[in-house]
Amino acid sequence: MYAYKKPKLDEREQAEKSSIIFWLLIGFVTLFLFWAPFQKALFNGNSLNFERPIYSAVIWASIFLFLTGIYFFYFWKLRERKDLLSLFIFLIPLSYLISLLPAASKYSAVNLLLIQIVLVTLFLIGAYLTKSALGNKIIHIGLLTSGYVIVIFGIMNWLGNGKLAGTLVSWFASIDATGIYKDAVMTDSNGLRLTSVFQYANTYAGFLIALWGAGLFLVSKNRGWSKVLVHALFIVPVLVSFMLTLSRGAIVFLPIIFFLILIFQKPSRQILLLIHAVLSTLASFAVLSKITTIGIDVNKEFSASLSGKGWLLLIGSSVIYGILALLVQRFVAPLLESKLEKFSSKKWSFFAIPAGSIVLGLLGFFVVMATSLKNLLPENVRIRLETINFGQHSVLERITFYKDASKLFADYPLFGAGGGAWSSLYEQYQNNPYTSRQAHNFFMQYLVEVGAIGIVILAVLLIAIFAIYIRNYIRSTEQERDKHFVYFIFVIAILGHSVLDFDMSYVYIGALVFLCLGAMVAGVKTKEFAKQVPSVKYVYPSVIIVLSIVTLFISARYLSANSSYNKTLEVAKTSKNYTEIVTPLDNALSLRANHPEYVLLKVDLLAQIYKQTQDEKYLNEEIALINTARAKEPYNKSLLDRELNTLQIKGQQEQVEKLIQNGLSYYPWDISFYERSIQYHVTAGFEGYAAKDKTAADKEWNQALQVYQQVLDRMKELAKLPEGQLQGREFNVTEPIRLYLGQMYFAQGKYADAEALLKPFIAGELKDENAQTGARYYLAALKKQNKTDQPAMDKVKALTPTVEQEIDQIIANTPPL
Repeated sequence: MYAYKKPKLDEREQAEKSSIIFWLLIGFVTLFLFWAPFQKALFNGNSLNFERPIYSAVIWASIFLFLTGIYFFYFWKLRERKDLLSLFIFLIPLSYLISLLPAASKYSAVNLLLIQIVLVTLFLIGAYLTKSALGNKIIHIGLLTSGYVIVIFGIMNWLGNGKLAGTLVSWFASIDATGIYKDAVMTDSNGLRLTSVFQYANTYAGFLIALWGAGLFLVSKNRGWSKVLVHALFIVPVLVSFMLTLSRGAIVFLPIIFFLILIFQKPSRQILLLIHAVLSTLASFAVLSKITTIGIDVNKEFSASLSGKGWLLLIGSSVIYGILALLVQRFVAPLLESKLEKFSSKKWSFFAIPAGSIVLGLLGFFVVMATSLKNLLPENVRIRLETINFGQHSVLERITFYKDASKLFADYPLFGAGGGAWSSLYEQYQNNPYTSRQAHNFFMQYLVEVGAIGIVILAVLLIAIFAIYIRNYIRSTEQERDKHFVYFIFVIAILGHSVLDFDMSYVYIGALVFLCLGAMVAGVKTKEFAKQVPSVKYVYPSVIIVLSIVTLFISARYLSANSSYNKTLEVAKTSKNYTEIVTPLDNALSLRANHPEYVLLKVDLLAQIYKQTQDEKYLNEEIALINTARAKEPYNKSLLDRELNTLQIKGQQEQVEKLIQNGLSYYPWDISFYERSIQYHVTAGFEGYAAKDKTAADKEWNQALQVYQQVLDRMKELAKLPEGQLQGREFNVTEPIRLYLGQMYFAQGKYADAEALLKPFIAGELKDENAQTGARYYLAALKKQNKTDQPAMDKVKALTPTVEQEIDQIIANTPPL
């Protein structure tokens, strides 16, 4: 009676089935899989625009982490490797917590920490709830069904049914004022691209690789007509959608994933997978060109008949492949199994067919692209395929991102620069003036956020999970292997594609990966390696419960602050009363004091009030607010800009110069800081000029020239970029720089230099004051050299009839020292 009897598996499963917590957790995951994608897939853009649905997700995750803690009181025991992983997984949020100390942005770092709690929650649910057949079945169905819904939603937008699609999901999704999900189909330099819920074609393509691989696997393993048909009918829409993303990286990556799927299957299954891949590809490409053209046309001007034709083509090709898939599984599959039984026993058999398929696939690709067969493809798809090479701009730019991330990591090697480090710091390390708040590589971005310690923790976790899964896979029966293989496909497809892009910056995508990582080890059979320690059994669930309560409190607080901020914006639309507007904003700041967007709005309001009243208290409050926020957000460019403006109003020139130098250091490719620096030194030089202090004037002007030389040197660097690489933002000698330096040269008596620098003003339309002033100084420099430019004079005189008198006044007021 004192002995502990371990419950049998069926008894434990029966206990789970009767558990309310089990059903609540299963319900949470299912709802999350359908809700999260339509919140822009919970993209973490490290800005206010994306934070509200993320905080909502954190709140729900906190609640269900609390329930997980209670669940663990009954079902968690530290006896298996999976139980150790459930402890180890918390080192990931711990690494983000530690990286808060050196964080470049406390705001982004805290958000990333909260996101890790969501991922951990999904991992735990996947690891423990998919162990039972019922839990595995529900999550399995939810994962695939939600994926198919995303595909149908995307195609509805492509075929012009965006408003209908928006109406269907408007009660829980982010829909814009037009009733359409924004950018489900978008246009860039490559043409019209399908993005579905992600608003980014490359991430959608990576997601579709996972869905395609899972669908092919499920079709090839099943024999029942209903199970085969359900998945077969969606493979063609998935493939068509994949090609409509125009993602070159995903096209290159897809055969790699297919190869990895193949080597885990026995030879007969491998051949079936190849047959289904070929048949579904042929069915997809048969209608791809027409569906592409229809989508382009109906997104310009909707036509019900064209849209209907597109749907008929897609459904028809899907049904044809579905019928073929049924025939293959009914007649070909049993034949292959019987014929290849001996071949399957050979050790090298698992690699022979995958290796051969890759060779044949590459051969087929080159044959198509080298012959007139390529003309059967839609033009935009053909162009994308033809431009796959290592010299294309997207490859060169990604290599640059990775090199710049390595430089950032070198400065924060151990614990990183905190969550959101790349978006906060990349401009300081960038090789050229590109704009990319994402590093386009999950692992490089992770490295700069949590450093070597954090990346080692992640690597150990992934290696352990894959090692345990593969070892268990080898030792299991075919039926047992198939139960969790879909999760493996999702993990390798999404994590693999994340090497090329920022898929994991979508919390929804990250949650899928961690859910599937947990599910990969859920069914693992391992021997118990430790005796149960009663205290440990209850300490761990207790810690989880405490963590969930803390996370719930913080996320609810942040969501409330966000609501108050949004209320401020609404009030500002209808009221001009400062007190009415600022009251909800102050509440937002009381809940989250250093949120950069909240601070910026308050600063702008104070600046407007100061401008109207000239009351110093508003200016002082503005400065104090900025200083407090910049202590937590030192690399926020907007806050730096506001501080510069306030210090200039206060006349604190030394601090202004210091901040400008900070700007040049933090943002070496932002030309505005070079403009400000040159303006500062030229103006300071003119002060010395006015005081007849030639030494002081020359000192400041020489510093201005040094900054100007930096601009010229950086322009030379840009000229050395590889031919295929895009420069990014404009970086050249701007009109303000020309004007400031032109006026300086004129005061120095260097009229030829002034003429050369100011001449480009004449080529413009002379619409703004800077251009008109520059043109007058240009003409004045000519006059001082006894030279004329009559067309330029006529052009300026047409705008300013008194230009000759103004030129004489410039000469009279600017005698050389």
